Amino acid sequence: MPRAQGLIEMAGSAPMLEFFATDETVALLEAALRAACGAERLPALIALAWHLRERDSVRALALSGEAQELLAGGVWPDLVSRSANARLLLIRGEISCQQTEMEDAARAAQQALAEFEASADAIGRADAHSLRALIAGAQGDEASRDAEYQAVAAAAVRFDPLRLEFAELMLMQSLIFRDVVAGKQRWDQRWQIGAPDYPALAGASAKEMEGLLAGMLGDPGQAILKFIDAHSQALTGGQTLRAVRTAANISIGFKELNDFEAALDWSQRGLSLARRCGLRSATGLALMQTGEIFQRLKRHEAARELLNEGLQMLAGQAESKIYAMALRNLAELDLACGRFELALEALRRVEQKAIALDSPDLLCQARVGQARALLAGGNPAQAIKAATLALEGRRVGTTLRIAALQVMAEILSAHRQLLQQAVTALSPALHYLHMALDIAAEVEGYLVPADLLASLASEYAKAGDHVRAYDISLQAAQALEKTHSQNASKRAIAMQVAHQTERAQAEGEQHRLLALAHAERAASLERANSTLEQLGAIGRDITGNLDAGAIFAALDKHVHTLLDAFSFLIYRLGVDGETVTMLFGMEGGEPLPPVSHKLRPGGPGRRCIAERREVVVESKPGQSVTLPGTVECHSMMFAPLLVGERLLGLMSIQSPRPQAYGEREVAIFRTLCAYGAIALANAEAQAQLIQSEKMASLGQLVANVAHEINTPIGAIKSSGATMVESLADTLAGLPPLLQLLDAPSQALLVDLIEQASRAGMVWSSREERVVVKGLMLALEQAATAQTGVGRAGMDDPRALAILLAQLGLTTLPEALLPLLRHPLRERILQAVQGVSTVVRSAANINIAVERVAKIVFALKSYSRVDNSGELRPTDLVESVETVLTIYQNQLKQGCELIRRYEPDLPLLPCLPDELNQVWTNLIHNALQAMQHQGVLTISIGREAQSLVVSVGDNGCGIPQAIRGRIFDPFFTTKPVGEGSGLGLGIVNKIVDKHRGRIAVESEVGVGSRFAVFLPLD
Repeated sequence: MPRAQGLIEMAGSAPMLEFFATDETVALLEAALRAACGAERLPALIALAWHLRERDSVRALALSGEAQELLAGGVWPDLVSRSANARLLLIRGEISCQQTEMEDAARAAQQALAEFEASADAIGRADAHSLRALIAGAQGDEASRDAEYQAVAAAAVRFDPLRLEFAELMLMQSLIFRDVVAGKQRWDQRWQIGAPDYPALAGASAKEMEGLLAGMLGDPGQAILKFIDAHSQALTGGQTLRAVRTAANISIGFKELNDFEAALDWSQRGLSLARRCGLRSATGLALMQTGEIFQRLKRHEAARELLNEGLQMLAGQAESKIYAMALRNLAELDLACGRFELALEALRRVEQKAIALDSPDLLCQARVGQARALLAGGNPAQAIKAATLALEGRRVGTTLRIAALQVMAEILSAHRQLLQQAVTALSPALHYLHMALDIAAEVEGYLVPADLLASLASEYAKAGDHVRAYDISLQAAQALEKTHSQNASKRAIAMQVAHQTERAQAEGEQHRLLALAHAERAASLERANSTLEQLGAIGRDITGNLDAGAIFAALDKHVHTLLDAFSFLIYRLGVDGETVTMLFGMEGGEPLPPVSHKLRPGGPGRRCIAERREVVVESKPGQSVTLPGTVECHSMMFAPLLVGERLLGLMSIQSPRPQAYGEREVAIFRTLCAYGAIALANAEAQAQLIQSEKMASLGQLVANVAHEINTPIGAIKSSGATMVESLADTLAGLPPLLQLLDAPSQALLVDLIEQASRAGMVWSSREERVVVKGLMLALEQAATAQTGVGRAGMDDPRALAILLAQLGLTTLPEALLPLLRHPLRERILQAVQGVSTVVRSAANINIAVERVAKIVFALKSYSRVDNSGELRPTDLVESVETVLTIYQNQLKQGCELIRRYEPDLPLLPCLPDELNQVWTNLIHNALQAMQHQGVLTISIGREAQSLVVSVGDNGCGIPQAIRGRIFDPFFTTKPVGEGSGLGLGIVNKIVDKHRGRIAVESEVGVGSRFAVFLPLD
């Protein structure tokens, strides 16, 4: 809707639909309806039916019927149901009004108004009152019409400037028809405060108003130009009734300028438009207008046929002024043709309608016409009564008053005995003719009709006053000359208007041709067949995909929709330029296995590739054509997949029907191939960019892994060297020492070695000083408690304490004191130190190897690619920890890692290698946002039927202005060369593939949190 998204808002605080819509908006609605299915069609059906109510009433009714069935067959919220039903009532009611079915229209308008009032829908109320105004106008009830437009303005004033402007302009129009001078003053007041800022679609109404003023103030040329502008704007805005009405007014303008050819052209334009759109009342108006022109051209039979048809069309508006005017025109035609009785009957009906309509001008015309018909029919007594009634009526315009006086004079000229009152003139006829002359003299600038002066001269001649008769005949000749001059001036004005119109049309045509030149190829396809109008939307559907499988599926769908294709094949051209490989094949609704083959020299596929054009192959009688791996067919077409000068491959379709592919099918297939080639090239480009992104990420990961592995490898190397050195010394000194020790001492030696080997603590300098001090104090206490030789053996407790600390002892076991007092104490302790060093170095090597093994396992898990496409139950904690292991080096450089994992989480069916990419991108972005200095928070938990993994940081945050674009492919805030903008795009694509979603919370200067929701089912 203008485009259609979900159910249309139907609350009174916002308009349900625009009052009118442009052709572009209607085209969007058509596309939205084609794309929608099921309940989603309801808003598009209602909107399109509403905007077709004047463009195509038959289709509008059909769409309304479908919408009504949807409403009846579904369960809808009460507000939606009531507003939708009310809108459908309005559509049917307005079309009933156009068809002159006034009772149905009034009933629908009343029901719709009640529904809109119940649902507090102000815009709906405005539209219901607008329909009631149309009905009142069609029935000639001007007071009710104005009251309804006032109600429209009151309902729309706070919600829709377009509806408000329409209502105000229609009220202005009523004022102009009642009092043109007052209307002109009111119109000028609108401009005194500046040019009105009309809503776009109200321009037609404003131009129509300017045309009415110009025409009623005696400037038909300017009126025509304004009406032409209004007509053009009305057509593009779907205001067909206004377009027909303005065409009629243009016709009237040209008729006043005596350019009956242009007048007839415009009246027929209006008639053709009204018929095409199925507007009965507008068709009746156009028929009346065209019939009147034929009458002026003395083509009486054609005029009669048109006027009778017009009256039939307007039968439902028999009480309206338009119907009365059509009846008056038919009566004047009968009078001109000598059918006095028919004319008199019609004019009496017009008289009654004029009285009911309170229209003094129409009433005067009816009575003057009756007088002429009665006089011509030989009934002067009744004729003079009718003329007297015309003169006694309410004051009318100058022309009508003069016409009434002239017909009275004409009657009395032949039947002066019928005059019941005395007159001072030479004759009764002269009395009334002079009255007419006096009325003409009262109007400044009014040209006295030549026929009035001629009648006056004739009557003076009859009365014997030839001098006066001669003088007045000279005045009549001058008046006739002035009339001819005026007619010449009018023709010049008509020519000028026609020239201006043609120039404007030529300029418009030039602009149109220039616009068409930019899309000549598309335009030629559209002209070939209306089916090609779908190609724009099809192209967006195909090229909007960046996945090869989705592109193939879209091409397959549209090929089978638009063309006769039993087989559809897509081939990729090999590097040798001769071999093709089937990327996609479908035959009879079943997929084909991929095959490769060389193109046959001189064959259609080879010619398609070589000449880079479409090739159509038709079988000869009794034969068939085929491709490797497909069934025999009678028609085949090939087309190249071209992107610029780059040839990707070719596409082929086949049909069992002979002569299946003509010029139209070739044009369609060419376009589909162009879209397919662009889409496939885009998909390849994106795949390359994604691969580059993966390689860049892999480079960073390899650097991290190398650094992580380097540390334990260094520890292994250092520990190995220490083992070699210690083992050499120990093996040389230990056997002789054991031979010098007795059994108890050997047992104590073994015990001391075990304790020293188990000690793995690495102390700081401060911690070592504390341990040495404690051991020294224990040695002194042990020495104080002993006497004799034993005491002499521990004369240097500090040195002995340092040696024991190096062996890893923190306390002095009493069982070891005999060894410490042994004469070979130093050799014993050196042996213990050597053996324990070897043992501890071996333990360090084991720890380092375990660390390397863990890193290698994580890297293997991360890099594993599962091409099966099958979902595997996966532990998300293990998946995230695999990535964290690889990032361990960066995390140690100044980041604090907080893990918040809920226990006993279920396994998630997923593609684990793809989810590894998600965690890698999110963790990498978080570290960069913090510049590797901050707090990284990883949470894994469950919400309803989803598992949620969130990655949070306290980095720079994401500005609100760009937050909505971070998942767009190629969007990045990093400097050129530091990021492709694909990372989060890949993340979003993978999460969508798992039917999940991503929520982002961010505040500049505080940090960001990305939460990935993955459904369990």
